[in-house]
Amino acid sequence: MQQRTILLVEPDEALRASWRVGLQSMGFTVIEAGDAASGLRVALASEVALLVTELYLPNDGSRCLVLAARREPGLSRLKILVVTDHAAEEDRVWALNSGADAYLLKPLRLGRMLQVSARLATMRVTGRTEARVAR
Repeated sequence: MQQRTILLVEPDEALRASWRVGLQSMGFTVIEAGDAASGLRVALASEVALLVTELYLPNDGSRCLVLAARREPGLSRLKILVVTDHAAEEDRVWALNSGADAYLLKPLRLGRMLQVSARLATMRVTGRTEARVAR
């Protein structure tokens, strides 16, 4: 498998560490950030294939990391996976309509998160609708 880079933006350090170990064991390079501003800076400065992010982040005040990433021309090919404990249908719809490629609910099995992440990170860029692999 071609090595790809995944950016994890998750405020829970223990959860982020678990995801990092799993993704690295699959051959991915993993970069981490704990908040939206840091995550956006890293995404802009690195060649990232996939952003895995919580829907609401500390010091964010909104769900703007998904929107901020989609507003950046340099991130147009970036896949976005939202992994969150916000189960309201309006949150899922908002995230997908705002540019997320997939939406998973916490708590979830690590294997499910790794499966969806790997699929998105290695997916050819042929269109955003093709990437909507999970709810």
